Amino acid sequence: MQSFLKKTVYAGLTLFALGSLAAVNTTTANAKKHVTTKRVAKKVKKGKHTKKQNKVTVTYYKVHFAENAAYAKSNGVVSIMNKPGKLGNAKVVANKTTMRRLAKSKLPENVFHVYGMAKTNTGLYYAHVVTLGGKYRGWIYVGKNDFQYNLDNITKNTGISATKTLRYGANPSNVNVKILDKLWTYPKFSRYNARVVSHKKASYINDDFVVESAVYNTRGWLYYYVQDAKKKSVNGWIYSGSTTARNAKKDTKKTSKKNPAKTPTDNKQTQSNPTTTTPTPSTYNLVFKYNGNFVSTKIVNLSDLSVNGTPVVTPDSIAKFIPSNYQITTDANAINTDGPIVNGGTAIINLNAVPATRLTIAIKQKDTGALLTPSADLVTTLNEAGQDLLNQKLVLNGQSINSNAVKSILTNRNLLSIDQSKLSTSGAGSLQFVGVDTTAIDASNPTVTLYYK
Repeated sequence: MQSFLKKTVYAGLTLFALGSLAAVNTTTANAKKHVTTKRVAKKVKKGKHTKKQNKVTVTYYKVHFAENAAYAKSNGVVSIMNKPGKLGNAKVVANKTTMRRLAKSKLPENVFHVYGMAKTNTGLYYAHVVTLGGKYRGWIYVGKNDFQYNLDNITKNTGISATKTLRYGANPSNVNVKILDKLWTYPKFSRYNARVVSHKKASYINDDFVVESAVYNTRGWLYYYVQDAKKKSVNGWIYSGSTTARNAKKDTKKTSKKNPAKTPTDNKQTQSNPTTTTPTPSTYNLVFKYNGNFVSTKIVNLSDLSVNGTPVVTPDSIAKFIPSNYQITTDANAINTDGPIVNGGTAIINLNAVPATRLTIAIKQKDTGALLTPSADLVTTLNEAGQDLLNQKLVLNGQSINSNAVKSILTNRNLLSIDQSKLSTSGAGSLQFVGVDTTAIDASNPTVTLYYK
C-alpha cells in the first residue's frame, strides 16, 4: 500500500594524538525540550454593575502528527479567528458561512493542515490551521480534548474533524510510462509542503518512468508515483492524465483516456491460466528517503512484514531492510502509510544519517598536501573542536561534512589561524584555515581533514 507522500547518545570522550592526528570519541546525550509560550488577554475593565472577570491565559503547544494524519475538514459550525477566540479583540478570519462552504467543498486546496495547538486556563482547546491553498489561516475552537498527538481526539461537532487527503488507487495495467509534465514531491494540495521536485524538468521529461503506486485526491483525480527507469534520484508524483503508456501500440486499443488506471478486476494480466503458472508472492515497496531525496527502494514479500499473521510497516518489521549508514527518524513522520498493507503497495520511510560516535581530525597543508603534526596543547584544542562536531551531530556516516559548520566551530575555538610553532612546519607566522575535505565520511574510519595555508 502506498505510503505518502514524504537520540539519545551517551557521551564518552577518548583523546589521543599520534603524529598529526587527533581523535575524539563520544556518544553524548541530547534531549529536546518541550517549549511553550503563554499569551495573556487584557484584563476586562470593571464597570459599576459588572462582576470581576478572571484573566484568560493561553498556553501554546507543538503538535506531533504523522505526515498523512495532520489534515482536517471544516464542520461548518465554528468561525476561524486570528487568535484563540477567548482572548480579547480576536477577529474573524473565516465566518460560519465561509466554513459551511468549505465543509461542502471537495477541492483539495480547501482541506486544513493542523500545525499548532492552544489551551486556555479554562480547559478549552484551539487548533492552528491553514488551508492547503493558503487562503485561510487562523485559530478554531475544537472542544475540551487534548489532540496534540491525534486529531481523532478532537471533540465531535466542533470546528474541524480529521480527514485524509488521499486514498489508495490501483496501478495501471501498463506501469511503463512517459510523463508530459513536471514531477511533484506529493500530489498538489495533498500535503502542506507539496512542491515541484528540485530536479530540472528538462533533465527527466524525456526519460522512461515506472509507476510504483497510485492514489486519488479528494476530488477523485488519480495521481501516480513514478520512478525514473535509469536515474534513481529522480522520482515523484504526477497527475495520471499527464502520462502516456510507453508501449502505447499495445495498450491504446484497450485503454480509455478517461480511465488510465484499471481496477484489479479489469487487469487482464492477472487472468492467466492457473494450471500453467505458479503464483508469485505478494510484494510491497519500501521507498527510503533522506532529507526528501531518494535513497533506495526495496521490494519485499508481505510475509517478511508479517506480525502475528498480519503485514505491518513498523520500525521493527522493516529494520533489516534499512540502507546502511541510515536509521529511521524518531519523529511522527518517519513512516507514512494510508490504509491496509496490500500487494503492490508502497511505504515511504524517512531516514536520518547515522551520526559518527568517534572521529579523527587531521591537518594538512593546502599547497603541498603534507600532513602536519600538532603540538600537545593544540591536540587538546582540536579534540575539543572534534567533540563539538560530534555533540552537534555534524559528522554523519556516509555523508559529506558541512564546511561552513566546521568553520563556525573552528572560529569558536580560535582555530582559524594556527601559529607555525604549534605545527611541524618551519618559518615564522601563522597558517590560515582555508577549507575542509568534503569527501563522504567513512563509517569505518571517520576522519575530518582540515586544510591550512
